[in-house]
Amino acid sequence: MNLFNSQEKIVLSYPKLKERIDGREDSKAEKEKALKILKEIRAEFSKPYIKTFQKLLDSTLPKLYDGVNFNENGVDFKNLVKENSVVLVPNHQSHADYVAINYMVFKKYGFPLYVAGGNNLNIFPIGKLFRKSGCFFIRRSFAHDVLYKTTLEAYLFYLLMNQKPIEFFFEGGRSRTGKLLPPKYGLYQMLFEAHSHLPKEKKKDLVFVPVSIVHEYVPEQKTLAKELHGAKKSKESTGQLFGLVKLFSYQFGSVHINLGTPVKGEKTSEETLKEDVQNLAFECFRNVGANMHVTPSSVISLILLDEPAGALEWSDILSKGKQIIEFCETYNIPYTDSMKVGKLEDSLGRALDIMIGNKRIEVIGKSTRSHTFYTIKDECRQEVLYFKNTILHHFLIPWVINYAWINLFSGRIESVHDLKKIFLEHRRLLKHEFYLPTIKDFMEKTFFLLSNITGREITSLEQCLELSHKELYTIASSLGAFSRSFNYIIEAYYTSAVALRSLNELHPDGFKFDDYSKKYVEVHTEEKQLGVVVKFPESNSEPLMKNSMKYFQHEQIVVNESGSIKVAKTQVLKDNIDNFENLLLELRRFNLRSDA
Repeated sequence: MNLFNSQEKIVLSYPKLKERIDGREDSKAEKEKALKILKEIRAEFSKPYIKTFQKLLDSTLPKLYDGVNFNENGVDFKNLVKENSVVLVPNHQSHADYVAINYMVFKKYGFPLYVAGGNNLNIFPIGKLFRKSGCFFIRRSFAHDVLYKTTLEAYLFYLLMNQKPIEFFFEGGRSRTGKLLPPKYGLYQMLFEAHSHLPKEKKKDLVFVPVSIVHEYVPEQKTLAKELHGAKKSKESTGQLFGLVKLFSYQFGSVHINLGTPVKGEKTSEETLKEDVQNLAFECFRNVGANMHVTPSSVISLILLDEPAGALEWSDILSKGKQIIEFCETYNIPYTDSMKVGKLEDSLGRALDIMIGNKRIEVIGKSTRSHTFYTIKDECRQEVLYFKNTILHHFLIPWVINYAWINLFSGRIESVHDLKKIFLEHRRLLKHEFYLPTIKDFMEKTFFLLSNITGREITSLEQCLELSHKELYTIASSLGAFSRSFNYIIEAYYTSAVALRSLNELHPDGFKFDDYSKKYVEVHTEEKQLGVVVKFPESNSEPLMKNSMKYFQHEQIVVNESGSIKVAKTQVLKDNIDNFENLLLELRRFNLRSDA
């Protein structure tokens, strides 16, 4: 009780909360409301409780996971926490993230993280378990509740005052697709604000540590895949927890937790606060993306999903896997220790066995691996896509280069202007799917990659036009493992464009977004059955449908006036359809020739 009295005293002393309470006529009632909010939010850490929880996890996790790997990557985390006010900002893939990171930190260092969790998890019995382990709960939305926001800020002030390491998931929720979501700024800004009010003797540098967390298999994967087709997010409940016993029939591989380079954050002025917060949030975001490790399950997913025609033998999977890891090694893309030389074959085999055991991959043929074919079940492709998406941003540049080089090889690109246009068009297209490097950075990485493959220095687009057919073929062959990796996204944009054209013909005066979403599904079904342009079932998903609409709006091909959508540039829309179709067919024709 003394601890909570001390906590309440510090929270109520927070200048912004104190000013609000003291400035009200009903200050006593306002104070009671603030204390009630504090009780709703606060963690109630108990060392005996977390030690008991740790023992439970020590016996349970080995039955579910091959391992939980925590990598400091050169960061002296214990000393960092001792010398600074530390905030961990991980990406968010699974509810298991709450447990995995706190479990490893307490096991390794003997102190807990104070984790910001959504109040949707404050349910019996895990709510109490999380709260006693250091989790504090916040409402999903409180933008218009000034007292709640100020009290939460005051609680963060209390945690910083007492040198407690804090953690929050910067995306604001779990990724449904596997791609990183852009950062939410709210907690960054509140931490800046709370830190600025610390007394001088308590103020240490505010340091944010990006954390990249990758699951080789996500427990909620089936539910997340359903939500991609428009299913409503199911509310967490006690009843759901009893269904967790089913998890013991699944295998989840390993969880990889990687610390990134710490980033200092500080409020310098009111005028620059918003800009400072956004810059810091995106610096952390980029760091997390750069440290997303390529895992055995993501490699298996990338290889098998890029084969729309059917199955692959183990020898083909292993060969492509080696090519992907060699690319990662050459271009400094992080991958798990389990895929280093001498371990790769066993690790890919284990990932394949997990997906077979979890009934996501179908085995065709004889029982011996050398005479067996493997294919992802059609109904599971959206689930497996999640793992491919966690690493896809690493291979954006080789995919764009591959398409540009096909056009150079075939003679369709005749000038620097043509080549530059292809790079910029693809960059504009994919910026709605990924957070992209700057144009300068994009081109520098392109030239570095080309120089490495051809064995001669390339520093300009003019030099690219001088490449021989033999060099172009070498480039395309070196990047062959990624030649189809983004095709499902282009298929989605093609589907969107065809749906918009059809709706424009039916409703030239405008149509609703619901009309568009229904037409999108209808067009995708028809095109997939034809099998000429659309090959991938996973190109039908709600996020892709929405992102492609954003693209057409951003390009001003369509306009949305008070909910009524109209096609503003009919000819440009038709050109987009033709370009997407030609792109997909050209990539497929080239791949058929080069695979032969």
